[in-house]
Amino acid sequence: MRQIDTAMLQTPVNGLNLQPGPLHEQLGTTPALVVFLRHFG
Repeated sequence: MRQIDTAMLQTPVNGLNLQPGPLHEQLGTTPALVVFLRHFG
């Protein structure tokens, strides 16, 4: 398991069922599993 780079946590994200803002605001304060999916279409 890897930790997410702090620069990545400041990156704005958008997507289904996400609040506007940086990634760290989506994760909250409890441990979370983050999966990045890539679509090649």
